[in-house]
Amino acid sequence: MDPRQLESLLANIWQIQSIMLSVSTGEATIQEKEDEYIQLYLDITTEIDVLVRAGVILPHNNPFRSLWDWHGYWSSKFPTYASRRQYVLELYAPLVNPLESVLYNQRLDRTELKDLARGLAKLAETQAEYSIHGFQMTLEGLHPKIVQRCRSLFETGQYDDAIFNAMNVVEEEVRNKISAHSADAGVALITKALNPGSPLVSLSKNAAEQDAAHSLYRGAIGWFKRAVGLRSLNSSGPVKAFECLALGSLLMGMLDEAT
Repeated sequence: MDPRQLESLLANIWQIQSIMLSVSTGEATIQEKEDEYIQLYLDITTEIDVLVRAGVILPHNNPFRSLWDWHGYWSSKFPTYASRRQYVLELYAPLVNPLESVLYNQRLDRTELKDLARGLAKLAETQAEYSIHGFQMTLEGLHPKIVQRCRSLFETGQYDDAIFNAMNVVEEEVRNKISAHSADAGVALITKALNPGSPLVSLSKNAAEQDAAHSLYRGAIGWFKRAVGLRSLNSSGPVKAFECLALGSLLMGMLDEAT
């Protein structure tokens, strides 16, 4: 199995999601996008069939073979743009999540092709279980300050900007908590606020836990706010971006409880 096969499949999924969102939110017409959508649908189906023949069972849960089929469904089931976006995000999650995960790991450790296929099959099976028995998380469930600053960027497909904004929200919250100057930023600000030796923001009375929290915030700000971090993440898809927004939400919740 060539990683380029998986990258091609993932890119096609992101593109078909983008088309489904654009026509269901008024950004494009069905007439403009129908031919491209049908071709992408066929390409994705073919690519999945190739993987199935290689022993990797991946679901193709999209029942809409044309945009008119999709139109009939969204117009009767989802009255708001937000609900349509959420549906499209969840529709392809059982495909996108394992693909993103296995490709990320492959870039890190150059996994052998046989192990790549085995890992993808295992992740796909696990994702299917979560889809059946798990719960669904929505933007509305995130920290309100993250939602306020990142929703429009996320919903218009500006995923890297949404991630950057989420970490800006966290940084601003830390700055406000210690009444720091606007010039205080980045990991230096985090160290000033959360340094376990003399923390201005206490997340735990336990020194080891405070040190761990300090590292967590330094890592989040230092990685996701830097362009190199965004490039390494390759976050041009909605699932990975949502995971990053959820991380920002978690960090904000911890700050809400800090002393």
